Amino acid sequence: MRAAWFLVTVGVLLILAAAPARAEAARVEVFSPQGTVKDPRQVAVRFSAPMVALGDPRLADPFTVDCLVSGRGRWADTRNWVYDFDHDLPGGMRCGFALSAGLATAGGEPVLGQQSFSFDTGGPSIRDYLPSSYQSIEEDQIFLLALDAPASPA
Repeated sequence: MRAAWFLVTVGVLLILAAAPARAEAARVEVFSPQGTVKDPRQVAVRFSAPMVALGDPRLADPFTVDCLVSGRGRWADTRNWVYDFDHDLPGGMRCGFALSAGLATAGGEPVLGQQSFSFDTGGPSIRDYLPSSYQSIEEDQIFLLALDAPASPA
């Protein structure tokens, strides 16, 4: 009787081991930057599954980019895509990235999960100021501020 149970247990384990594992849906694992960041120059994205064949320079970008500063996307490898801006983004900018409609992995599986990502560069920040030392401040002192973005009088 023990031998029969042993054979049944081994048989079940072999069947479970031979069954194809159910793959988790492909998704964006990492999107950076997000939130408020200063002076971003690049967006980096990692997918949970291979998206492209390595080494194909003709591959389409996986995102539709909505940003006032232009740039260019490229695949770093089968799962990592980067978007390089033409220059550092100034303050007061917002950029959005939406997955292209119908985007699929190299194996044809759809990319599920979060479909859009965004970040902003925050409001104006002081880059430099004059005078740079405050030994004594006069009543009618004038200060010059160099900002990283235009500031409104408000």
